[in-house]
Amino acid sequence: MSQSQTQSKKLITGADVCRRVSFGRTKLNELVKAKQFPQPIRFSQNFVRWDLEEVNAWIEEQKAARA
Repeated sequence: MSQSQTQSKKLITGADVCRRVSFGRTKLNELVKAKQFPQPIRFSQNFVRWDLEEVNAWIEEQKAARA
């Protein structure tokens, strides 16, 4: 992966994820644990982020599944 590709990756917090998908942190944690949601990137125990592109792709998959 080139440096420009790495720099273009946007990482978001759990709170940001919850706002985007309109559910709470408990539901987010359940889906992550069940491997039904993109897995977070853990930099440390308390520093966790999600790849925005992966979250957006998951949202699009949910939209497609309802059709």
